[in-house]
Amino acid sequence: MNSNKMNILKETSLFQTIDDKDCKQLINCLLPQVKHFSKNEIILMAGYPISHIGIILSGNARAYSEHMDGSQTIMSNLSPSSIFGDTLVSTKTHKSPVTIYSTNSTTVAFIEYDKILTTCAVNCDTHRIFLQNMFKSIGDKYFMLFDRINILREKTLRLQIKAFLHKLSINGELTEVYLPFTKTMLADYLLANRSAVSKELGKMQRDGVIEVNGRNIRIVNML
Repeated sequence: MNSNKMNILKETSLFQTIDDKDCKQLINCLLPQVKHFSKNEIILMAGYPISHIGIILSGNARAYSEHMDGSQTIMSNLSPSSIFGDTLVSTKTHKSPVTIYSTNSTTVAFIEYDKILTTCAVNCDTHRIFLQNMFKSIGDKYFMLFDRINILREKTLRLQIKAFLHKLSINGELTEVYLPFTKTMLADYLLANRSAVSKELGKMQRDGVIEVNGRNIRIVNML
């Protein structure tokens, strides 16, 4: 693995608080497998058993949940340093609940579960920190999902958008936020129609609730 890819790995949450020397040694112990994917190529298929976690080294990908009628709902966007598959480490089936597509040329590092769960004899303390970081990552994803459930529980689309912007503004601490994805993807996130979301954002702007400038949104009055 070249130094650039090594540096991206070290920047992920899994390697936080691990110094460069120990980090390099741990990566050599984990032996990540690096794979390249073209645009729109499937990185991971829903329902298939998996035995690795994945870390995006370059490019971008998107995770979708697939429905019985063939439609899809976006679950998450993956950019460099994003991690996937970690929440399945402790399950018995190890089957992916989502399909992940590359949205452009993408490079991914895969690390085997067995290497993650088996501490290495050379540097056990570093491996322990790595496991602690991974469990924290899993916990963070749980609360992100919990936040989404709470947003979707709101009774109207406007209230859902307000709840989403409130969370994006760090629970009201910021007055300006940047949408992390397009309006189409926001509609997918809210399980709504794109035109309905665009229409509601327009209404909220006319009502003096927000000011929209592309993906930049200024929160004027959330009451």
